[in-house]
Amino acid sequence: MGDKAKIFGTYLILIVILILFGTICNAQTIITDKTFYKTQVGITVVEFYAEWNKSNKCDWIKEIKNVKAYRIDLESKSAQDYNITVLPTLLVFNNGEVVERVEGNIKFRLCPKSTPKKIKKTIKNIINEYIE
Repeated sequence: MGDKAKIFGTYLILIVILILFGTICNAQTIITDKTFYKTQVGITVVEFYAEWNKSNKCDWIKEIKNVKAYRIDLESKSAQDYNITVLPTLLVFNNGEVVERVEGNIKFRLCPKSTPKKIKKTIKNIINEYIE
């Protein structure tokens, strides 16, 4: 019985690791000051975050088509460079230029209905500019 329990425990641990790995893989890419240059090409959405504000993570960003989605820590130099003082803050970049900025409210939240619509509209407008 002891060996079966060990095998079961091992399988359980493997399952938990696979679930966690899958969750991490589906998340936005975390960037640092050294990799912030990735926002210079194409349309990118950057979410500035802090570990203490996990409950307000903007998971819906990764579902937007035609953009690259990134997250960067509030303690980064990039956050200072863009004067990020409120969380969450989203910046939409078009080839390195900020074209939209959306900041959380006093409760550190973004409106769950209007914010995604606003970001998607900005991205649609950028794409339409390329088509014209």
